[in-house]
Amino acid sequence: MAEAHSSKLRLDQVVSALTSTKFTSGSTHNFYLYPARFSPEIARTVIETFSQPGDYVLDPFMGGGTAIIEGLMLGRSMIGIDINALAHFVANTRTRPLSPCDEERIREWAHGTAHCFSDFRPEPLPQVKNLPPTVKLLMGRALKMAERLPFSRQRAFARCVLLRLGQWALDCRDHEAPSQRNLAEKLPMLTDQMLSGLQEFVTRCHEAGLRSNRIVSQRLLLCRNAVGLDQEPKLRDLAARPSLVFTSPPYPRVHVLYHRWQVRGRKETPAPYWIAQIPDGHYASHYTGGSRTPTGERNYFSLVRAVFSSVRQVITHDGLVVQLIGFADIDNQLPKYLNAMADAGFEAWRPAGSQVDRFWRRVPNRKWYAKLKGTVDASSEVLLFHRPRC
Repeated sequence: MAEAHSSKLRLDQVVSALTSTKFTSGSTHNFYLYPARFSPEIARTVIETFSQPGDYVLDPFMGGGTAIIEGLMLGRSMIGIDINALAHFVANTRTRPLSPCDEERIREWAHGTAHCFSDFRPEPLPQVKNLPPTVKLLMGRALKMAERLPFSRQRAFARCVLLRLGQWALDCRDHEAPSQRNLAEKLPMLTDQMLSGLQEFVTRCHEAGLRSNRIVSQRLLLCRNAVGLDQEPKLRDLAARPSLVFTSPPYPRVHVLYHRWQVRGRKETPAPYWIAQIPDGHYASHYTGGSRTPTGERNYFSLVRAVFSSVRQVITHDGLVVQLIGFADIDNQLPKYLNAMADAGFEAWRPAGSQVDRFWRRVPNRKWYAKLKGTVDASSEVLLFHRPRC
């Protein structure tokens, strides 16, 4: 009876997290607002409910690393995979501690960038499509000064600050992008906020028994396709197999730009890759598993089968897969998704104490163009549970 009550209590916590309307915030979650990110509260509750401290938890579509952050702060060993180099860069920077000396040098960089208007003569800047000139000039100056930072972790953090600054600038509600002076004034403020968030992350890891000098070794982040994970040498070297998979795959035929910013919601710019100084050579469908055409949808479900076939070979024989996912056409696509999971060797699982097979949530604060179309299927998400089929 006590065990049943405990299971029901844990399940209630998961359901409560799904109904949360809180914004993504706290720790290092606001370093970069990765598209289609989910609530840290959901990640934290699922990981805490279905795993134990020290367990390996896998996210094969980690995005900006929300689950990785929450898992580390719960004392889990985290494995994150993503095909997008920008996602890998952000997740890595969000979970890499800095020393007091690092923080001092980064603050000096931010203040130096903000006060060098008169004596800075920028070199010719690369062509960055649709990036407003004022934003481009400030970014060019800041990136040039960041090159003087002595350590790669310092330079990476500085670039992550600029990513967040760029998002703020391009999502502004003014008729024009902020001036260079406005951007320069915002830069030190954002830097201080993000350093404070990183300190909070390190503190919460320490409270979970994970010291700062062990955080990096407690997570494995790979920039690669999740297909063929069972052949990944770095996974073979782990001390144990993952017992839990918690992830949010791309949503089939839902318009999400993982590789571009939209300037005030309209024109697209590849600026994030220039700022992060990482390669960008792919179309949108590369990051979503398929285009929004019938052929693209078929490719998407083929990808799902291939990814989770690999995951099936990586996790423990009694492992649990929990996914938060949305669909453009629920009635048509959800059965296809469940069939793809079955083909990959999984069967649907119902948590103890549950009267339903899956849980739905209405997504707050997510655009999905619903303001133009009204309520659409893609404004909802479903939490799916699967176990490996015996």
